[in-house]
Amino acid sequence: RVVVVISSDLAHTHLASGPYGYSPAAEPFDLACGRWAATLDPVPLLEEAKSLTDKALSCGYTGLVMLHGLLTQSPGLWEPKLLANFHPTYYGMMVASFARTDV
Repeated sequence: RVVVVISSDLAHTHLASGPYGYSPAAEPFDLACGRWAATLDPVPLLEEAKSLTDKALSCGYTGLVMLHGLLTQSPGLWEPKLLANFHPTYYGMMVASFARTDV
């Protein structure tokens, strides 16, 4: 058994009062990452979120891309599960799990 943990803050621009200010890219960025985590469809992560990274100011985007590569290139079938995707402060947070279904 192997467990991989990716720490990934999402957009850092949800609040004007936050250290990075507000960007209208924050919400769509976080939602795109959540759609990827719920489905493993690459489009929300590798196209939609990617196009917003410069304005969303996410420090964890590259970790999600690395995880996507790990999941898509490893053998087996994966069941994605989005557990939480919200921003209680100026930055977004997401919790998801990906479990092998063929073992």
